[in-house]
Amino acid sequence: MLTIIKDKRGFTFVELLMVFIILAALAQVGLVFFLDLRTRSSDVMAVSDGRNLVSIVRNNFVNLDDVKYDHVPADGAEIGTLDTANNPRPSVFMMSPGVQARIVAGSESPGIPEQGYFEAYLYHITGTADSMSVSGKREFYYVADEASDLYTIATF
Repeated sequence: MLTIIKDKRGFTFVELLMVFIILAALAQVGLVFFLDLRTRSSDVMAVSDGRNLVSIVRNNFVNLDDVKYDHVPADGAEIGTLDTANNPRPSVFMMSPGVQARIVAGSESPGIPEQGYFEAYLYHITGTADSMSVSGKREFYYVADEASDLYTIATF
């Protein structure tokens, strides 16, 4: 006949400790995954802004708009607020929150056919860390050169 265990005190300390250790490990894996997902989404936001910016720059080249694109992160989120003579003009693009742009000198749309040039590095302040870049974050590179009909768009 079956023997019935009469001791019904519950779980031992070791059993409870093992459950807590397993739960802590699962929570850590979930947190690492969440933080990685958040970092990647920040990078995707920078890539998206870069693609939209290159599209706008290309349209400005075609329309012969006089836009000076020189920009550093300290300039804020608006790009193209000056013409090539440094006169104020409405901005041509507003970056998403957290996205920073470093647009190199000489980038302009001078209003002359076949002469527009644009070169930019975009990144997000909470994006993937990269010690080799100037910003310390993963930068995405964009070029629009009307003279050679070269338009590069970063991919993720």
